[in-house]
Amino acid sequence: MLYCQHWGDIMLAEAFGDAVTIPVSPKSKTQMKQLVSQGLFKEQRDVWRLGAALGISRGQKKDVSKRDTFQNINSLDPDGIFAALMLGLYPDNTPKERVAILVEHAEWGIEELFHQQEIGILDFSALASTHKINP
Repeated sequence: MLYCQHWGDIMLAEAFGDAVTIPVSPKSKTQMKQLVSQGLFKEQRDVWRLGAALGISRGQKKDVSKRDTFQNINSLDPDGIFAALMLGLYPDNTPKERVAILVEHAEWGIEELFHQQEIGILDFSALASTHKINP
């Protein structure tokens, strides 16, 4: 297990450099809190993870100018899955750029999850589909 943790730390460092915390917009933070309070997710980081995965899988990003500190990268990506994805998808970008791109994917995905819940069409099984969903 020590070897796996060490490998994960190396992957995180290579992908994201010395970034320790991941930012999130105030709007996304509010949306995550609401999705958690509705019982759809256990924790805000679960919403963030699914939002980031959704944004990456759909190739969608949202740039937001104002962001606040959210959580440590180790708690959001304990297994290094996002680190591996970002290294694979953006090998020529700097670690700082990869963090910014990951945050943009997450911002889009969080807003999409919230929007789908708001209009009553959030379907977790449909999110796993390889087909693009345009409500």
